[in-house]
Amino acid sequence: MIPAPDTPVSGQWRAVTGRPAAVAALQRLRAELHTHRIHPEISYDEGLPRLVLNRALTVWTDHAGTVYCWGAGFQEEPADHAPAEELQQVARQLAERFGEHYVEPEPATTTP
Repeated sequence: MIPAPDTPVSGQWRAVTGRPAAVAALQRLRAELHTHRIHPEISYDEGLPRLVLNRALTVWTDHAGTVYCWGAGFQEEPADHAPAEELQQVARQLAERFGEHYVEPEPATTTP
Protein backbone atom coordinates (compact mmCIF):
# COMPACT_ATOMS: atom_id res chain seq x y z
CA MET A 1 0.00 0.00 0.00
CA ILE A 2 1.39 3.38 -0.98
CA PRO A 3 0.93 6.04 1.72
CA ALA A 4 -1.12 9.17 1.10
CA PRO A 5 0.87 12.18 -0.14
CA ASP A 6 2.08 14.82 2.34
CA THR A 7 1.90 12.53 5.37
CA PRO A 8 4.82 11.62 7.65
CA VAL A 9 4.78 8.06 6.32
CA SER A 10 4.92 9.27 2.71
CA GLY A 11 8.15 11.18 3.49
CA GLN A 12 9.75 8.02 4.84
CA TRP A 13 8.51 5.99 1.87
CA ARG A 14 9.98 8.53 -0.60
CA ALA A 15 13.34 8.47 1.21
CA VAL A 16 13.58 4.68 1.21
CA THR A 17 12.45 4.22 -2.39
CA GLY A 18 14.10 7.33 -3.85
CA ARG A 19 17.45 7.12 -2.04
CA PRO A 20 18.10 3.45 -1.29
CA ALA A 21 21.90 3.85 -1.39
CA ALA A 22 21.80 6.78 1.03
CA VAL A 23 19.53 4.87 3.43
CA ALA A 24 21.78 1.78 3.24
CA ALA A 25 24.89 3.90 3.98
CA LEU A 26 23.19 5.49 7.00
CA GLN A 27 22.10 2.06 8.24
CA ARG A 28 25.72 0.84 8.05
CA LEU A 29 26.93 3.91 9.94
CA ARG A 30 24.18 3.47 12.51
CA ALA A 31 25.27 -0.13 13.11
CA GLU A 32 28.91 0.97 13.46
CA LEU A 33 27.91 3.69 15.94
CA HIS A 34 26.28 0.99 18.07
CA THR A 35 29.80 -0.36 18.75
CA HIS A 36 30.51 3.04 20.33
CA ARG A 37 27.31 2.77 22.40
CA ILE A 38 25.59 5.48 20.39
CA HIS A 39 22.12 4.57 19.18
CA PRO A 40 20.80 7.20 16.76
CA GLU A 41 17.58 6.88 14.86
CA ILE A 42 17.19 7.39 11.15
CA SER A 43 14.94 10.38 10.57
CA TYR A 44 12.99 10.91 7.37
CA ASP A 45 11.79 14.48 7.94
CA GLU A 46 11.11 16.26 4.66
CA GLY A 47 11.65 12.96 2.82
CA LEU A 48 15.45 12.99 3.19
CA PRO A 49 17.14 10.36 5.36
CA ARG A 50 19.55 11.38 8.11
CA LEU A 51 20.88 10.24 11.47
CA VAL A 52 20.18 12.53 14.39
CA LEU A 53 22.69 11.96 17.18
CA ASN A 54 21.55 14.94 19.25
CA ARG A 55 20.33 18.49 18.67
CA ALA A 56 23.84 19.59 17.73
CA LEU A 57 24.92 16.71 15.50
CA THR A 58 23.20 15.37 12.38
CA VAL A 59 24.60 13.04 9.69
CA TRP A 60 23.47 12.74 6.09
CA THR A 61 24.85 11.38 2.82
CA ASP A 62 24.90 12.31 -0.81
CA HIS A 63 22.22 10.75 -3.02
CA ALA A 64 24.47 7.78 -3.89
CA GLY A 65 25.50 7.12 -0.26
CA THR A 66 29.21 7.54 -1.07
CA VAL A 67 29.99 10.50 1.21
CA TYR A 68 28.96 11.08 4.84
CA CYS A 69 28.41 14.68 5.90
CA TRP A 70 27.79 15.89 9.43
CA GLY A 71 27.23 19.11 11.26
CA ALA A 72 24.98 20.98 13.64
CA GLY A 73 22.12 21.28 11.18
CA PHE A 74 20.93 19.15 8.30
CA GLN A 75 22.60 20.23 5.05
CA GLU A 76 23.98 23.41 6.68
CA GLU A 77 27.45 24.70 6.06
CA PRO A 78 30.06 24.27 7.32
CA ALA A 79 29.79 20.51 7.41
CA ASP A 80 32.51 17.92 7.84
CA HIS A 81 32.59 15.06 5.37
CA ALA A 82 34.37 11.80 4.61
CA PRO A 83 34.06 8.95 2.11
CA ALA A 84 31.64 6.18 3.05
CA GLU A 85 34.52 3.70 2.69
CA GLU A 86 35.99 5.18 5.88
CA LEU A 87 33.05 3.91 7.92
CA GLN A 88 34.98 3.04 11.11
CA GLN A 89 36.91 6.32 11.13
CA VAL A 90 33.71 8.31 10.58
CA ALA A 91 32.00 6.49 13.45
CA ARG A 92 34.96 7.21 15.72
CA GLN A 93 35.02 10.90 14.77
CA LEU A 94 31.30 11.18 15.40
CA ALA A 95 31.60 9.36 18.72
CA GLU A 96 34.37 11.69 19.85
CA ARG A 97 32.38 14.71 18.73
CA PHE A 98 29.31 13.34 20.46
CA GLY A 99 31.09 14.31 23.63
CA GLU A 100 31.42 13.11 27.14
CA HIS A 101 29.35 9.98 26.59
CA TYR A 102 31.97 8.51 24.25
CA VAL A 103 33.17 5.04 25.20
CA GLU A 104 35.98 3.31 23.28
CA PRO A 105 34.59 0.06 21.86
CA GLU A 106 35.90 -3.15 23.35
CA PRO A 107 38.19 -5.14 21.06
CA ALA A 108 36.55 -8.05 19.32
CA THR A 109 37.46 -11.42 20.76
CA THR A 110 37.46 -14.62 18.83
CA THR A 111 36.35 -17.82 20.43
CA PRO A 112 37.66 -21.14 19.16
